[in-house]
Amino acid sequence: MKKVLIILGILVISAGAGYFVWQKINSKTNLGQTQTPPEITKEQPTSKHPWPQFFGSYYHTGYAGVQGPQKATLKWKFQLGKLTGGDPNSVAISSDGTIYVAGASEIFALDANGNKIWSKSYQGTQGPALSEDGTVYFLSQDTIVSLDKNGNEKWKFETNGNTGFGPTIGPDGTIYQGSWDSYFYALNKDGTLKWKYKTAGKVSYPASIDKNGTIYLGGGDAHGGLDSNLYAFSPDGSLKWKYDTKAMRVGSPAIGSDGLLYVPAAPYLIVLDSSGNLRWQKGPETSFNNIPAVYAAECGAPPLPTCNGANQFQNGNILPPSSGCGAPPLPPCNGAEPKNGNMPQSFPGENQIAGIITPAISSDGTIYIGNTLGILSAISSKTREVKWTYQTDADPNQPGFYGLPSYPLVDKEGTVYIGSVDGKMYAVGKDGKLLWKYQTGGRISEASPAFGSDGTLYFTSKDGYLYAIGD
Repeated sequence: MKKVLIILGILVISAGAGYFVWQKINSKTNLGQTQTPPEITKEQPTSKHPWPQFFGSYYHTGYAGVQGPQKATLKWKFQLGKLTGGDPNSVAISSDGTIYVAGASEIFALDANGNKIWSKSYQGTQGPALSEDGTVYFLSQDTIVSLDKNGNEKWKFETNGNTGFGPTIGPDGTIYQGSWDSYFYALNKDGTLKWKYKTAGKVSYPASIDKNGTIYLGGGDAHGGLDSNLYAFSPDGSLKWKYDTKAMRVGSPAIGSDGLLYVPAAPYLIVLDSSGNLRWQKGPETSFNNIPAVYAAECGAPPLPTCNGANQFQNGNILPPSSGCGAPPLPPCNGAEPKNGNMPQSFPGENQIAGIITPAISSDGTIYIGNTLGILSAISSKTREVKWTYQTDADPNQPGFYGLPSYPLVDKEGTVYIGSVDGKMYAVGKDGKLLWKYQTGGRISEASPAFGSDGTLYFTSKDGYLYAIGD
């Protein structure tokens, strides 16, 4: 997908992104209702595949009932073709051990030892996902593609805009995908349109589905197609409700076994029930110098200028942007580009909780979420308090630049695995202490890693490799 960096408060905004540069936000915790949610169990959607789709399942909790690697031992790495047309992306693993991964301009099938079984050339490949019969679904620019397990093309479905991250496969085999044409698509297994819904902005992040079949979609993208809504759909495509987060875009919700939706909407973690009622939220104060925190987080509070004439205030209201912010070819946020090798600071403060990356939820209900400061937080779903934080390192090639673009995974022991812009994959124990970190040759990809059935951790880096780490 076309990559662009989002910088919160300094800032460069990324198209589907989820990580930002260093900033500190003065904040307090905002709590809604005070009922204690029930214990979150190990309940997960069933699949014959150990890792069938983006972030593990259509619950998007990033949880797997295996023990992940306890040491940073490289089993193998595989070069994912030429670094043109995009970045290496997410991973899916089938029941026979085949590893499917999106390179920059190819889709690959590898065996458990990292040997290539086959590859097919497509531009801008992203997010392989598997149906129960082994059909492989992935994205190529504006197109959803279906292959059989041998790499033979079954069908294509074109949208009218770029697509990102990868499709969600529902329990009945329906394929769900959003597009930058503002539509959310539901496709039948044969590639025909089941239904579509026009949202208020561009759509980047994958939909999540609960045990009752309700489909939840975060709206918006950083590049001109902003949408602050979380949408809830019935399986027939009818809108059940929508919730305005007041943010500029909304990530994929993680669905806990308590039935609650854990929604990343920078700089907040927002927790809703299945009817769209706010249970609680955590994040900074509501405003800085009369600017809502969600806008200050994206483009900076005074004295920083706003993004390229976007998000200007007029009579107390935010005006929609006329253009996006980010890396070339899109213009960067005014005043947010590096100067003399250093990134300018944004407004002071603390307690920024979330970026736009979906949190992982452990079997005991701990919520693991990264933010734009490069800080991983462990939050109790019972007390709603931060149990601990872990600070990752800055990008050595860009002083002052922090961020956690990788979607965090959590194993059955509560160890969380997350990648950083410093090029390292981190393993942090449930007590907040570092188990290990592994250095790659580039920033960790803005994508979902995967667990194999034996606990091997698979992830991609912008150095062009897929890494397999295991004991």
